[in-house]
Amino acid sequence: MNQAVNRKYLIGLLFLFSFALYARTLSFGFVWDDERIHITNNQALMNGDIKSFWAKPYSGMYIPMTYTAWTFVKTIAVEKQVSPKAFHLLNILTNTVNVILVFMLLLILFKNQTQAFWGSLLFMLHPMQVESVAWISEFRGLYSVFFSLLSMIYVFKYLEKNIVFTIRNFITSKYFITASVFFVSALLSKPSAVVLPFVISVLTWCFYKENFKIVLKGLVLWLLFVIPILLVTRNSQPDESIYISIPFWERFFIAGNSLLFYLYKLLIPYPLAACYGNTPMLAVKDHFIYLSTFICVCLMIFSFIKRKSNPILFSSLFIIVIIVLPVSGLIPFEYQKHAGTADRYIYLGTLGAALLVPLIAAAIKKYSFLKYIFLSVFAIYLVLNIKQTNTWKNEFTVWDNTLQHYQNSAKVFYNHGVEYSKKGKFNEAVNDYSQSLSLEHNYKDALFNRANAYENLHDMNAAFNDYNTYLSIDSTDGSVYFKRAYLNYKTGNVSAAIADAEKAEELRFPVGAKFKRVLQEAGKMQNALPAIK
Repeated sequence: MNQAVNRKYLIGLLFLFSFALYARTLSFGFVWDDERIHITNNQALMNGDIKSFWAKPYSGMYIPMTYTAWTFVKTIAVEKQVSPKAFHLLNILTNTVNVILVFMLLLILFKNQTQAFWGSLLFMLHPMQVESVAWISEFRGLYSVFFSLLSMIYVFKYLEKNIVFTIRNFITSKYFITASVFFVSALLSKPSAVVLPFVISVLTWCFYKENFKIVLKGLVLWLLFVIPILLVTRNSQPDESIYISIPFWERFFIAGNSLLFYLYKLLIPYPLAACYGNTPMLAVKDHFIYLSTFICVCLMIFSFIKRKSNPILFSSLFIIVIIVLPVSGLIPFEYQKHAGTADRYIYLGTLGAALLVPLIAAAIKKYSFLKYIFLSVFAIYLVLNIKQTNTWKNEFTVWDNTLQHYQNSAKVFYNHGVEYSKKGKFNEAVNDYSQSLSLEHNYKDALFNRANAYENLHDMNAAFNDYNTYLSIDSTDGSVYFKRAYLNYKTGNVSAAIADAEKAEELRFPVGAKFKRVLQEAGKMQNALPAIK
């Protein structure tokens, strides 16, 4: 009874602490892809069209569970306009529940409430968790981990039962069936849940060796769920020529570099940023990737050799490796065009770090002074967590923090410029777009937006130059011909405006009837080319 009461007390403590830690994000705004892709510019979500998310992928991902949850929140929480508060609350609550589920999972594995509490506290406090909680768009990751943790708990609850363990009993049990349903739900929330069977396998080997082979055979059945979702996701993402130019042997070193990044940041989580800008093309130019890969291989070999004498250390490292492997660069993924690493990819991977708590407890028991060191580490993580959370208040704080530490991403400068444009600060916007183009010369969005900024600054020659450069890169974009048509009209070149308007319509970009009439009248007055049809 005392243990049960103590457990409820610890769960309540975790709930309050986790909620309080991120409660200030309720006043934060939409940032990055929140409005542009996932929420307010998502017409199906705004119209409550849940069926469309189940019928086909949206924005390169098939995550209908996530969009269904967002649609539900939008339906019950929106008044006159879409507010970020309800979506932030959803993130906070989901993360808080995840912290409690980590505690329950570690309690099953460790059989020690104190160790389970400190492990879940590490999962909660680690500064790399901030991006997943403070950024609305990453609810998909939180939701996927929520179902993943439930799935793991049900598998290990079954393993705790004192029964005759056979493959038939395992796969026909209510525990395995429930775990399978949660696994599918995790996949439909974010495909990164594909690593879950491997994580369960490693944990089973570490804590339930006698049942490892049977569990492994049962988890093979989950491939039936994995393969179709992976195929749908892969086919829905655009092909990026950047990946074609990187041979597989170089991707191996890129993956090693990414892995060492995560291991280093798990230990020393500073500085952190929304975008690190370490694209594959930049990574292969840095010879450090060979050393970092060598270090990672040595660590893995060492932990493998020590797997029998120290199974927890082996499991901790390999769980981290397994979780980040799909986004390490070994296999191409879309976000690589902006950066090869991101804090959100390690959210569940922090569970691997939490597994080290029993080793830390054993070390403290042997050397009592170590407890002060580890308490200091937790205090530092808390301070860094609070500091990093504050950087997600709005677009400017996100990108200001990123540019303070990393100035190697064209996307970051572009996003910063977009916010300046929205504020009407066009000189500052031009500077950011120019920085973006200095890093990526053919960045079409930066060219387009800089041309618009130049228009607002009445620098028509510069605007023309950017539109012309854009069309030299991509001559099939009707919107650019339309913008240049309007610019030509404003500068008195009606014949060129008519030609551009015709080209825009030829490329199926709608030219308004009012603008057509204006061009027709201007053309007649100047005896220009025949009016457009």
